[in-house]
Amino acid sequence: MSAIAIGEVIAGFVPTRRFERASFETYEPDPRYPSQLAARERLREFAARIGQVQRAQLLKRLMRKADDGPSAMYLDGGYGVGKTHLLAATYHAVTGQRLYLSFGELAYTISRLGLEPTLQAMAHTRLLCIDEFELDDVAQTRMASMFLRRLLERRGEPIAVVTTSNTLPSDLGQGRFAAEAFQREIGEIANRFTVLTVDGEDYRHRHWNELVLDSSVAVTPQALQQAYETDAAAEEARVLLEWPALARQLESVHPVQYSQIAMRLDALFIARLQRIDDQAVALRLVHFVDKLYDQEVRLSISMLDGLSLADLFAISYRHGGYEKKYRRCLSRLHELVSETSAATRSPHRANGRAELPAGHPDAHCGDPAPAN
Repeated sequence: MSAIAIGEVIAGFVPTRRFERASFETYEPDPRYPSQLAARERLREFAARIGQVQRAQLLKRLMRKADDGPSAMYLDGGYGVGKTHLLAATYHAVTGQRLYLSFGELAYTISRLGLEPTLQAMAHTRLLCIDEFELDDVAQTRMASMFLRRLLERRGEPIAVVTTSNTLPSDLGQGRFAAEAFQREIGEIANRFTVLTVDGEDYRHRHWNELVLDSSVAVTPQALQQAYETDAAAEEARVLLEWPALARQLESVHPVQYSQIAMRLDALFIARLQRIDDQAVALRLVHFVDKLYDQEVRLSISMLDGLSLADLFAISYRHGGYEKKYRRCLSRLHELVSETSAATRSPHRANGRAELPAGHPDAHCGDPAPAN
């Protein structure tokens, strides 16, 4: 990549459409889980401290002292408890150079640009926000460990790092590949973060039994076709695909490109979605759904042979290393389809999207607590 291309990549690391206006004020802690309020206030203080460091050379020197506290925060919690909202709120609370991206995007950037060019491109970054910290193989773990070590130990202006994950730093990689090799590499990463645990329930309250019983998720193929033809989005911003064709297209491009695809869409219609027994195919869909969710793409689906959403993935996928990914995916799929249904019924529309009524979980421009 050229220097200009690197700059363009870095400039694109900003909060997604769903979280572009998320703030600490719009995060609504569930009183049943005090850790939500505690995490919000701790991150608010963390963001304020970054601002103080920017404004005072003395505080810059103090920041680098060992007793000033860690400069990296790790938000741990289940899906749907508000971690991504808090991450985006931290980003918006800080001025100056800051970056917001997923761990997958970071890993791809480093592998594509190289470690040194990526570090150089982030030389003036004051805050790095990494969503969904996830380590799926030993090589990726070593790369992340080296990158974070170099970033957090760099001379000159200090950098602050905030990450989210569904897994504690010390548990990343559990139930996946070579656990002992993971543990050796993970230990170095884990020691660099203060862990903020965010307890709570998925605000979408999407459980397996509810997904089985809910018949409003899918529509008939005929209704899907009609919805596509009458959709308010521009022709180039709405797409109708049968599931096998979408699966092939997702396989043909690198997952890092899914975000760019989602950014160009207002509405997606998936016909004849069927049970997925191939884990590679399933994980690509999980990643794509995350990007559709981030960009608030309206989604409508029809299911093959009356399949329920809860049975979209093989039963064995509900357990093991990727269990949380699949559960989050089904929860977000259900929410996207529900949002689309609500938008279709709403008389208030803007650019093909409905203005959400007061009290809707996403009316606060992000995942209010509990949410993710």
